[in-house]
Amino acid sequence: MPDSTRDLEDYFELSARIFSDYRDPRRGPFSLVYLYSETSDNADSCFLRAIELVRGEGVKAVGTAEGALGHGYDGFEASCKRLRALGWSDESPIQKILVDGVVNTLSEAQALVNRMKSVEGDVGIVAPPFHIVRAFVTTITALKESGQERRIYALPGTPLEWGERVRHSQGELIGTRSELLQSELSRLQKYRTPEFGNLLSPREVLEYLNWRDP
Repeated sequence: MPDSTRDLEDYFELSARIFSDYRDPRRGPFSLVYLYSETSDNADSCFLRAIELVRGEGVKAVGTAEGALGHGYDGFEASCKRLRALGWSDESPIQKILVDGVVNTLSEAQALVNRMKSVEGDVGIVAPPFHIVRAFVTTITALKESGQERRIYALPGTPLEWGERVRHSQGELIGTRSELLQSELSRLQKYRTPEFGNLLSPREVLEYLNWRDP
């Protein structure tokens, strides 16, 4: 999928809306907030954000993935252990979202959307700032493919040091977080092709946001 001026303009607008996503508090607490899986280098961004959300009493349930290990993600039990170390209260249970096969952004989005069939109300997704745009686009793509009409909101994780060298993408991609951010636009373009997931265009995701927020 070639780059275009229109795409770049749309990604700029979409990124701004995702990073500052707004949800009317009168809608009540989220029914489910899903924490996208990350390497241990980046996962605290999601975990700290989840703790903030639960302490703010704006969440009924939090979920994270369980799937094939050995691809950069340490698994559901490791996530629960780290959350407790950071101050999570076991009074707020964590739901296990079963992922078929390797845990990656696309397989997680599909598993989350499948779980949403049994969940009423609004859903939020959490990913580190460098990953949140692609995570949101992938989630909305999976939502559209499922035929559901649901309101999903982006909740960027807490900021981590941009200049720190970390592992990402099944633990294989290594670079500073700012370098990882630079790779995301090319991934968003690459993954729009059929062999890599048929991600929605930025214009299509903006159209979804305009439907969600009339």
